[in-house]
Amino acid sequence: MIDSLAQLHNAIVNGLRAKLDGVPTVEAYPVLQRRIGLPAVLVELAEMEPGDDPGNGATALIGRFQARAIVDPNTAQADLQVRELAARVAVALTHETWGLPITMASLVQIGDDAFKPELDGYLVWVVEWTHEFHLGEVVWPYTDESGLAIWVGFTPSIRPPETYEPLTEAP
Repeated sequence: MIDSLAQLHNAIVNGLRAKLDGVPTVEAYPVLQRRIGLPAVLVELAEMEPGDDPGNGATALIGRFQARAIVDPNTAQADLQVRELAARVAVALTHETWGLPITMASLVQIGDDAFKPELDGYLVWVVEWTHEFHLGEVVWPYTDESGLAIWVGFTPSIRPPETYEPLTEAP
C-alpha cells in the first residue's frame, strides 16, 4: 500500500529522471507559464478507476498516467526527435514499479497528442500507462486472538496424511 498519490508521482518522476539522460526537464504538473528546458517530459495522472479489492479495507485504484514528450519544432529532425523521446519514455517505464508496492507499468498507448492547448506550438507525443495501487487504511489490523488453529496435512496419494502442520499467516 502506498501512502499518497504524491509519493507515487515523486517515485515516477525520479525514476524517469534517472533513466532519461540528456532530458533537462522531467516534472509532474509543471507551471507552463514559465519557460521550461526542452526536450521535456511532463507527467500527470489522467484518471483513476476501481481496481481489484484487496479485501482489507484499502481502496484499490488503477491509475492511468500520461507522460508528454515535448520537443521544439524548430530543431533539426524534430519529428523524429519527439518520437525517439516518446519511445525512450516507454522503454524507461517498462516493468517498472518505481520501488513501490504497486503493479508493474502496463503500457496503453504512444502517439501524437493535440489535447493540451497550452502546449500548442510544440511537437508533443503522449505515452500512457497504468499502475494498480492501494490507498487508505487497513480496517482489520488485528491479529487472530481466537486461540483456534487450522492444521493441514498433505499426502501424494488418496489416503489420510501421516503428519499435519499448522497453517500460519504470511509475514
